[in-house]
Amino acid sequence: MLAALTLAGCSGEPDVAPPAPDTTRDDTAHAVASLPQRPAELRVDELDPCTLFDRTTLNELGITQRPERQGNTCVLAQRQLEPVYELHVASMPRDGVSNWITGDRSRPDTVSATPITIAGFPAVRVFPTAQPEGHCDVVVGVAQGQALRVRFGTSYVSEVPHDRACALSEKAATAAVGALRGKG
Repeated sequence: MLAALTLAGCSGEPDVAPPAPDTTRDDTAHAVASLPQRPAELRVDELDPCTLFDRTTLNELGITQRPERQGNTCVLAQRQLEPVYELHVASMPRDGVSNWITGDRSRPDTVSATPITIAGFPAVRVFPTAQPEGHCDVVVGVAQGQALRVRFGTSYVSEVPHDRACALSEKAATAAVGALRGKG
C-alpha cells in the first residue's frame, strides 16, 4: 500500500496551482480610498458650464471658437490650427467621481480610470484602453454624487499624444473648478 501511495504521489502530472486571488475588488476599493476629501461642496444642479470660462481662460486653453452650450455640456473648440480639437465640459448632477471607479461608469475591460487630484478635489483620468491617443476625460467630484467632466477629443489622433490630451483636459478642469468655487 505504501508503494501505491508513493507511486500515486509521483504520477508525473504537474501540481495544479490554486487560482490566483481576485484582486480587482481590492484594487477598486484602494482607488476609491485614495481619493482625497473634497475641500468644499460645489453643487452643479442647473449649472451652465459655459459660464465657467472667461476670455482669458479660453485663450489659455487655445480655444478659438465661441463656447457652445449643448444641454448640460459646453463645447469649447479650437478649429484654426491643426490639430483641431474640442473640450466638452459637462455638469453631472447625478454622477459622482467614485462611480467611474466602482459604479455603472466603471468599465475596467475597456476604460482606464486613474485617480488624480484637481484643485484639491478628488478626480479620475479616464481614457479608452484600446485607443489612448487623442482622447482623455477628467472627472472631478465637486459635490456628493456630483461631478464635472472634461472630455478632450480630436480626429487627429496620431498628432495628439495621450499626455497632451490629458494635460488639456486637466487644465480645463482646474479652470472650471476654480470658477465654480468663485461662484460660491
